[in-house]
Amino acid sequence: MFVYLFIFVYLRTLQMSWFNKENAQNEPKTLGQIGEELARLEYEKRGYKVIAANFFNRNGKRLGEVDFIARSSDTIIFAEVKTRAVESGSRGTAAEAVDRFKQIKLLKAIKVFLQKEPRYQKLRPQIDVVSIILKEQPGLQLAQVKPAKYMVKGKLDKLSRCVTIIPNAVEDWN
Repeated sequence: MFVYLFIFVYLRTLQMSWFNKENAQNEPKTLGQIGEELARLEYEKRGYKVIAANFFNRNGKRLGEVDFIARSSDTIIFAEVKTRAVESGSRGTAAEAVDRFKQIKLLKAIKVFLQKEPRYQKLRPQIDVVSIILKEQPGLQLAQVKPAKYMVKGKLDKLSRCVTIIPNAVEDWN
């Protein structure tokens, strides 16, 4: 009995989506999680294959995180997604949130990824900042259910939004 309980707790802590897929889809999400999912859908529509999500250095100190990594035949894209419910607010626009400090952390995480996955070193690297402004519309709503948690009522890919992709947003690789 203890072994079964241990396995159950272990799988839940890993948050395996296959373990309870229906409940995982109905869980409230942060604006950032919603935005990252929308951005991945946008890149997939454009023909890119998403090869990693929420990548960060697991060895020692967390150096930074790449929201997702996508590739085409000759390019590897490291995407940083910033989502807002309004055009700008006290935190500024989505694109302004990727300041020099954030860029340095991104570059460190990217270097770790390329060291761990040398097969992608041949591809042309590109860092994109994806700015997403969510807009409410009839029939599809972004409803706040907890502080900083939201539910999308309707299909996520139908949620009205303004997506701006800023390619090569970080050009200084040093």
